[in-house]
Amino acid sequence: MQLVSIIILINLTVIIHSTWMFIILKFINLNVESVMRVVFRNIVIIMTALFAHLLEASLFAVFYRFVGAFTDWNTSFYFSLVSYATVGYGDVTLSEHWRLIGGVEGLVGALMVGWSVAVLVAVLQRLRGMSQ
Repeated sequence: MQLVSIIILINLTVIIHSTWMFIILKFINLNVESVMRVVFRNIVIIMTALFAHLLEASLFAVFYRFVGAFTDWNTSFYFSLVSYATVGYGDVTLSEHWRLIGGVEGLVGALMVGWSVAVLVAVLQRLRGMSQ
């Protein structure tokens, strides 16, 4: 059951992140003519990336709540966000039965953050190449 849950959660996370990346790379305006447009474009990229990450962490939180790993939404979301961000305070923990998914969430979060950084770097490199 855990393995199937992990596979589904990872696939949903990749779908969300792929969609975010597609939208950013397809619709972001690389032809910037002013500093304010560069700043605005970068804010859009960062804000939408953060939204994608929050949505991805929410998937795990919904799962934790659905399977009864936590009794309320706030605890589920808090644990998920701390795990996804690989902070892992340890003040809230999963039962032994669900711990593997919590650990995998940390790995997924690290990969998704790295992916977001790669997209940002790609956009900035395109801009640099256009200005030369």
